[in-house]
Amino acid sequence: MPTMPRLVTRVLTMPILWWALALVFFLHDLIGNLGDQNRPDAASVIQAGGRWLHDPAAIYAETARHLAQTGLVPVTGLIRPPAAAMLAAPFSLLPGSWQLPAWTLADALAALAALLIVQRLVTKTSLETAIFWTAALYAPPLYAEINAGQIGGFVLLPACAALVTYQRRAWLAGVLAAASASLKFYPALMVLGARRSWRPFVLGAIVAGLLITIIACIPLGPAHSWEYVIGVLLPSLRAPNPDCAQTSVATLFGRSIGGEVFPIINPDDSVSMLQSPLRLPLVATLLTVLVLAGAVAMSVWAAWRSGWNPAYGMSMGLALGALLPGELNPYQYLPLLPATLMTLVVSLQSRNRARLLVLAAGLLLWWRQPCLLPFPNLWTIGALILFTACALAARDFRATATTSPSETR
Repeated sequence: MPTMPRLVTRVLTMPILWWALALVFFLHDLIGNLGDQNRPDAASVIQAGGRWLHDPAAIYAETARHLAQTGLVPVTGLIRPPAAAMLAAPFSLLPGSWQLPAWTLADALAALAALLIVQRLVTKTSLETAIFWTAALYAPPLYAEINAGQIGGFVLLPACAALVTYQRRAWLAGVLAAASASLKFYPALMVLGARRSWRPFVLGAIVAGLLITIIACIPLGPAHSWEYVIGVLLPSLRAPNPDCAQTSVATLFGRSIGGEVFPIINPDDSVSMLQSPLRLPLVATLLTVLVLAGAVAMSVWAAWRSGWNPAYGMSMGLALGALLPGELNPYQYLPLLPATLMTLVVSLQSRNRARLLVLAAGLLLWWRQPCLLPFPNLWTIGALILFTACALAARDFRATATTSPSETR
């Protein structure tokens, strides 16, 4: 008769258990997102798409005005590059009642396709595949991405495609990374892990990036394109983050030791304003700079320690997109997911139980939405835990620096 530890191990190594959990999370995501049709973020992007076709001068006018008057990023309104409006333009041509569902569905399918690319790259067994999708479908940033009708799926798909094409076609990986960065800037950080054949990668990225940007800016013209830079992009980078849903590294230290006031939502749906007794804003700023600089350095160090494994190194550069921005809503942690899932699978393959527990702890800190937690920046702590665990797993990727698991089967 098996002992209790062996019985637990046997149960935990049954793929059907993990597929059942994955199905539960999938149904939770599906039902939750079907029940919520209020997606102002998606409506803003689609509106910008319509303006890109018919009234380009109006794309950023409201956002620039709001930033100039309040210094805050508006709840609605486009702050992304013109390529995002160009991407949304075809959706604006659909009948009004179809636009939001079509955009949301397309973004969700793009995100799932991106994760499927990563899964096929790293998993070898049915158990690894089942655990991969359990973690992916559990991930609250993925749910938040679809629920908000954001653009992260469209960004993630070419970025993940770049991870798997770099080995054989570095120039194409550069094109894909540039396509992703034209929608949101952070995929440009993938270059930090692209040491091998970096010249064709960078050349492909520069050519494609310039081409996409020029095409997207043609309707705006030089004047309105420059107005986007000085009236929207730069002011949005300096905007403060009073919303509890925004949990950047800056707000982690600003709220904990910098004396910043922040709201939380109580169980009875009332709002409480909290403030730490510590008032050390200079120390908070210094720690923010040190942590962000350390994250960049750790990303490069991890890529080097992996033997410059292109898929792993570039995924670590991509993951920086979940740490560096000053404004981080729950869906903006999505860039951390490919590296986390890759590390999860290689930890299963190496039977590194300690790292698996660390990854689980980081993911569990995302269990509830930030505003419902006693301290919203538990999300930031979870992200830092996951990023550090991924970086420390670098040597596990060294054996696959030149050949992916899918190529060895």
